[in-house]
Amino acid sequence: MRTLRIRHRPDSVMTVRRSNLWARRMVYFLVSNKGIKYPSGKRSRIIYIGTTKRGSERPATSAAEKAIKAFMGLRGVKNVDLHIFTCQGRKHVKTWLALESAFLAIFWERYFSLPHFNRKKGKDVDTDQVTLFRSARLRSVIRQFEE
Repeated sequence: MRTLRIRHRPDSVMTVRRSNLWARRMVYFLVSNKGIKYPSGKRSRIIYIGTTKRGSERPATSAAEKAIKAFMGLRGVKNVDLHIFTCQGRKHVKTWLALESAFLAIFWERYFSLPHFNRKKGKDVDTDQVTLFRSARLRSVIRQFEE
């Protein structure tokens, strides 16, 4: 009986770095190396905008799950990066949810669609949440991931 060969790559498949932005409540983007064309005709490398509902381990889990889907379903995607965003707190306001909703509203406004792996309904994208933040800053963050 022949022995089985073991194969591996010397470079890592996933690297997790410590960041001072890593918190229990944050918003994160999953960004691919290749842009996806949206109905507006523009391309964006953002494939998912999410928030941590179940704690700080969620972005890593989500990144791994969505990366596997992206590698299988999106042509030319070789890597997926995770970008974290936080904001100050405010009494009686779930600011991390408002930030996610504001990013989704700006994304919808720019590309006429949600990011590829987002499945939120249109009514959940609250345009009123944009007023809590500087809309120019939200737009510049979204634009920096255009191709």
